[in-house]
Amino acid sequence: METPIEYIKKVCTLFKTYGIKSVTMDDVARELGISKKTLYLHFNDKLELVSLILDREFEEKAKEFDAAMANKDNAIEEVFGYFKVQLSLLASHKPNFLYDLKKYYPLLYENFSEKKKNRMMESVLSNMKRGKKEGLYRKDLNEEVITRMHIARIESIMISGMFTIEELISPEFFSQAFKYHLYGIVSKKGWEIVNSSIDKIIENA
Repeated sequence: METPIEYIKKVCTLFKTYGIKSVTMDDVARELGISKKTLYLHFNDKLELVSLILDREFEEKAKEFDAAMANKDNAIEEVFGYFKVQLSLLASHKPNFLYDLKKYYPLLYENFSEKKKNRMMESVLSNMKRGKKEGLYRKDLNEEVITRMHIARIESIMISGMFTIEELISPEFFSQAFKYHLYGIVSKKGWEIVNSSIDKIIENA
């Protein structure tokens, strides 16, 4: 018998495929291959299901960021790992899911967005401070301002409609976004490292 965690994974896929609003608890029970009575033994209602899915999404993405940025030799390699995770998030972006979440579960949406934003800011800010300490980022860099600008840019890209999903996950987009961010913050020492290795880094993205 499957566990509630496995149920949550399947329901998450269901919601992201069809949107939250259009999926009923009957649909959920049918997808899981259980009776509606059994479903309600595990989850009180749809609201709880959505909440648990968001908790799982947050924890999984946090682990991805931690793994991608761990044990890197310097801040530039670390930010490369960060960018790779960001691209995977863009690639898995589901507008219908987020639209329904924002419209029908506004409090859950706000809490989730705030947690995600704070987690991203922690990662970027930590990288900014490390880069300055290593002498790879500019000494005059205002870590707080650059961090917020970077997060705001990512969020605006996702909702702007200026790029298709295919463009967002393309090597060309990765190359330009990576260079755009790094060339604005690196010191002379960092610039030399970036110039000597950026093509190889992008090729392995």
